[in-house]
Parts: sequence; structure tokens; C-alpha cells
Amino acid sequence: MIRITKLLLIVLFVAGISSCVKDPELTDKYARPDWLAGKLFTQIQDRPELSQFAQCLEISGYDTIINTSGSYTVFAPNNDAFTLYFAEHPGYSSVSAIPLEELNRFVKYHIVQNPWSSDQLKRLDVYGWIDSTDINNDVPKGYKRETLLREKDQKYGVKYDEAKSIIIIDTLLSPWYRRQATDSRKHAPIFYKELFNIYDLSFNDFSFYFNRPYDDPMDIYYVNGKIVTPDIFAENGFIHIIDRVIEPLKNASQILSTQKNNNSYTEFLDLVNLFPVFTYNEQRTKDQPGADQGYDVDSLFDITYPQLAFNITNERTKAPSGTVGLPSNVTIRYHHGMIAPTNEAFDNFISEYIAGPNHWGTFAETPIHIKRMLANTHMSANAIYPSDFEKGFYNGEKDIVSINPSTIVQKEYGSNCTFIGTNEMLVPRALKSITGPIYLQRNYERLMYAIEYTGLLPALKKESNNYTLYVESDLNLREDSSLVYDAIRKEFSVFQITGNQVQRFILTNNDLRTLLLNHIGSDVPRGLANKEFIRNLAGNYLIYNNITGEVSGTSPSTYGYQGSVQTNVFPVQISTNADNGITYDIKNWFNFSSQTLYGKISVSYKKFHGLLAKAKLVNDKLFEYTFLSQNEFYTVFIPSDAALDAYQVDTMGIPGLKKFLQLHFIQGDIIFTDGNKSPQYYESTRIDEKSTPFTTYYTKFLINPDIDIIHIMDPSGNDYVTIPESATTNIITGRNLGTGQETIPKVISTSVIHEIDKVLLKSELDTE
Repeated sequence: MIRITKLLLIVLFVAGISSCVKDPELTDKYARPDWLAGKLFTQIQDRPELSQFAQCLEISGYDTIINTSGSYTVFAPNNDAFTLYFAEHPGYSSVSAIPLEELNRFVKYHIVQNPWSSDQLKRLDVYGWIDSTDINNDVPKGYKRETLLREKDQKYGVKYDEAKSIIIIDTLLSPWYRRQATDSRKHAPIFYKELFNIYDLSFNDFSFYFNRPYDDPMDIYYVNGKIVTPDIFAENGFIHIIDRVIEPLKNASQILSTQKNNNSYTEFLDLVNLFPVFTYNEQRTKDQPGADQGYDVDSLFDITYPQLAFNITNERTKAPSGTVGLPSNVTIRYHHGMIAPTNEAFDNFISEYIAGPNHWGTFAETPIHIKRMLANTHMSANAIYPSDFEKGFYNGEKDIVSINPSTIVQKEYGSNCTFIGTNEMLVPRALKSITGPIYLQRNYERLMYAIEYTGLLPALKKESNNYTLYVESDLNLREDSSLVYDAIRKEFSVFQITGNQVQRFILTNNDLRTLLLNHIGSDVPRGLANKEFIRNLAGNYLIYNNITGEVSGTSPSTYGYQGSVQTNVFPVQISTNADNGITYDIKNWFNFSSQTLYGKISVSYKKFHGLLAKAKLVNDKLFEYTFLSQNEFYTVFIPSDAALDAYQVDTMGIPGLKKFLQLHFIQGDIIFTDGNKSPQYYESTRIDEKSTPFTTYYTKFLINPDIDIIHIMDPSGNDYVTIPESATTNIITGRNLGTGQETIPKVISTSVIHEIDKVLLKSELDTE
């Protein structure tokens, strides 16, 4: 057995040695095929037209990186591109003359992570590859790609402002700094025909930023470099030959920090840098080299600008506010926009709008929310192109703005935004509208903070409106204590002064909104009628006495909050160039009542109310008329007692009485004697004989609301009854929308009463 085992071992040993001898056939079988493409740098080396870029890769050390591991896409500039580059950069005569740090940056910017064919460059969105069968992901909106270039963690000088918030300042001006944890590598845009179609852009939009024509609709551009030879396959990726050397795009912060063609934007940068928020990034701090060995390293912070339209320092971009259902990183789809005024333009704006008598004096003294407004006016959540100049675009203040092309002094396509430098500052809508005097003058600071507190500014600055706005100055408010602002607590209140007694009431947001909305008319009076009635934004009416110039609410004005002394209010215009209405200064606030239609009729028109009760149209327990809706407007023509007696209405049967009474109520419209309504057939609450079991029709009759008189017409085109403006017309009633516990009553006007000297009869009226 021992001999047999030894013999077996010898045989196995010889067989093992024999197996190690190379078989020529097997060697050929596993040899690298001649047709298999080499790796990326090998492929680049093999192309004579890429010799200078190959040299760049060798000097930077990326020749071995892209030839060893990983998958990449290389956008390789050809030698003609370098000839153009050196002509534009006369300081460099050759690749070897380019400073190594700069060379490394632009080499990394020509390399994109992962392999992308030219077809794949046009088939991506934030959800991944587009799918023609998926309506939520069938459009290639993902036009940017992440390069290998990551900026160093930037150091920012910081300090506390007066409000104890951290702001960014020049590092030379502060011994205290914070270092940013760079959020991402830089991204580069890819331009293709489908992209222009998606965003309704033209090829001129590309030419505007990159100063070259878009030669052929079928071309693809990597930044401003046209792909002249696409899809060179390599073992670990793709090479696309381009006709430009691409310089890394700067983000908004970098552009603003760089002076170009004698244009400096440092003052606008300082403005934006009033709004950063620094959040300590523990993980990035610990990941720094040496941190795990106990060496001192800088703390790293994430920087955000939550009050502004976008983050000027970050390479990652975000979707506009209100966009939902997207993944966390949407940078490949979204790009922002900035219009930055030069320092000269900024100074000119300050001189015109901020400095001067009654204004803020200096920019430093200007309230922070005005500064935020100025910054956001020049920023946009979306990229800005020449296609947007005329039709306008939404800025960070949610205003539609446009740019005068003649003011443009610089334009760049940045890595996180499109950038346009201008020699003229954009004026915020708030300063051009009826709120202009309030935001520009110290005299109305309390009202300005009230508008900010209630969030009413977007409604007040709309261009399409023609408002009248009535405000009390700080001086008057200090005298009557009808609006007090505590800047420390950021709290509003009013004081009721009765004799020697003073009582303070805190205003809620709703109280403050009601107060302001009651003082905003939805239109400007024409001044033709003796009295004119303009609905305000709170749902009440401002009453204009065009003879005396007095303006009031639906109740007499009083001195102070719920004062006992009545006063007349004569507004004085203070706006000069508002484009959406007129702003007036008033000495006292307007008051508004909440007497209901039921309450007014039942007390002041008892005979008419008694007839409504007889016709079973009254619910006395609920204090309402059963045929009227709480959600409708009404005009009521109430015959005088003499008119009712003359027609002997009390002798009518209930069915006829009901129809008779309901004819006197117009539903859906409030008609005054100011002539602001058009002549037409107005619908009453009377159910017409044309009605069927399936459809209800209401009797309509012709009313001509003229200036200072209302005409109700007969079938011959003559006046059946006329209602001239008087003390017994235009009696406004309404209802309370609140609980009754509000400091500022929340009431609305829902109906108007006119007393007439003749009853309305269907047979005598011009009915439709």
C-alpha cells in the first residue's frame, strides 16, 4: 500500500508540471483581441488631433487615472481648440505654460463621471432614463452632468450683525471665519435640440451666453464646445471630441467676487451675504484627513440662503418652491438665474430711492426685509434667457420682471445660474406700486411692518389692479394709539382711550389683516356721483363724498380705536408714481358696521317686515329671511309705508304676496346710485311663471343705474319709478364673519336698501 501511494503521488506531480507548460492554442484563445478598444487615455493617445489634450492629461496625472479604473466620459478638445484657447489667453503659449492648478481644474472639468454616449446625453432626467411610456418621465430635462472638478472648501469671513445673525464679510475684515463643506462637484450643461424645445428656447439663447452660433440643430454642445466627433468607444467609457477648451463655469458667488471688464458687483454680493445660514456638518468635519488621528482640523459648515431664491455658493441646485414629488438631488434638471447690478448701478439706486428726506437715509439703516426684497428681485429660481426679456420672468419676489437689453454689461452661463450683469438696478414691484411710499419713507414704518407681518404685500403690488390705499402715518398713530408696534416682541396692539381709562388689546394676524384690507379699495373712484361706493378687499364699502372730499367706511369714523368722538376723514394723496393705484394719508381709521339685513328691515321698515312675516318668509328664531342666502349679495327696493298702503298690499293672499315681496329683492348684485353698474335685466328672488318642475327661473326686470339716480323701467322704455340719491338710499347692511371677540370686527357688506315711493308690479315692469 505504501509503494502504491508513493507511485500515485509521483504520477500526480508529473501531471501537474505538465499542466503548467503553455499551450499555444490556449494562449491565443485568452489573448486580448486586436479589435477591443483600449482604455480612455490609450484611445486619446492614438488620435493625433488630441495630442495637446493628451499632454494635459499627462501633466495633471489623469492619464493613469482614466486608464486604470472607473468609467468616464471625456470631452476632449482637439488641437484647433487649443490654438483658439492660446489666442484668447496670450499669457499661455503652450500647454506646459498653463499653471498646474489651473490645468488640473480644467482637465477635471472635461471629464464626467460614468460613460455617456451621445444618444444617452439626450435621454436623462431626475428619475433616470426617460421612458416614452411614462408620462412623468418621458422628457429629457436632465441636461447637466457632474464633472470630476470639486472646488476646495471655501473659507468665508463672518461676523454678527445688529440682529445677532451671522453674515459673510471679506476675510480680510474679520479674524473670524467659517469654512464651507463643498456640497458637490461642479456640473456642466449639455445643449441639444430637444432641450430647446422642452423649455421653449431658441438657439439665440445659447448664442447669447456663449458668443457663438448654434451651427446645426442636430449638434450637441458640451458647455460651449461643439461635439465634432462623437462616441469614440473605449474599454471604460466614451470620448467626444469638442472644438473648444472649456474653462470651468463659476457659480454665482464666484462670478460676483470676480471683476470682469471693469465691472464689479461686490456691493450686491455684500447684500446677498446678509442672508446666509451656517449649519455644522459633523460628518464632513470628521472625514477630513487627520481628523481620526486627533489632529486639529477646521469645522466644516453647510451654507444655505433660505430667505433667498437660491444658494449662490452651492453647486447643487433646487427645484422652485411648491414643486413636489422629486428626488433629493435635482441639479441635472434645474438651473437658477441672477441679474446683478454693478456697484455704480447699486449706488445710483441708493441715491434715488433710499437716501434723501423722510427716506431711510443710508443703506445700512434700511430695514432688513427691504434688503431681502432687493436681493430677491435680482434672483430667480429658474434660468434666465433672452427669450424671457420681453415676456418677463418670475424673480425671487414672485414678481414678473423684464430686462432692458441695453443695460446688460456682462453675461455668463454659470455652474449654478445664468448670470447677467447690468448697469441699472431693477426696482422691486413693492417700490413701484401703492406700497412704495410705505416702504420708502420712515413715516409709515408701522404700516410697513404690518404688511410684512400679514403677508399682504403680494396682493398689494399686483400690476393689473387699480387700488386706493389709505394709511395713517407713524406720527398720527403715536397720537391716537390705534396701531402700536413692539419691534422687540414683533407684536401689534391698539389702545382704547376712554376718558382717563386706557385699555390695551393685542392684535392677532387676522385682526391686522382685517384692519389693512378694510383700507384697500378695489378701484379708484370716478368722482362723478355725489356719493360713490368702492368695495374694499375685506368685503366692505368705502363711501366717497365727492362733494366734500370726505371718505368713510360703512360707519362714521372716530378718533382712536373705538373712540367716542366722531371725526371726518379727508385723505391726502402721497403716492406720485404708483402704477397700480393711489395711496392716501388719513388722520383716522375707517369704521365698519355689521347690522344685518334682517335687523335693519325689522327695525326700520316694520310694515314691510310684517308683510314678509305674513307671507311666511321670516324665521324669527334665526333672525333671517328664509328665501335669502347667507352667501349672496342683494339689492332691496323697499316701498314706503304710504306706497304699501296705497296699493293695499295687506289685502293680498299669501301666494300672491310672496311673489310680490320677492320681486323687490335683487339677488347677485349690489346696486348703488353712483352709476357704477351697467343697465341690464337684473334677477329678482321671485320665482317666475316660466319655471318648470326641473328648472327654476327668476323674474328679471330692467334697471338703469345712472349717476345719482336709479331708473326702474316700464315696458314702454319709460321710467316706472326713479330712485334719486338721498338719505333713504344706499343703506348698507352686512354680517359678522367672526366670533364677535375679535379686536378688529370681521364684517362684510352683503346688501343695500333703497326706499322707493311706489311698489313694484311685474305687469308694470320691463321684464326679460
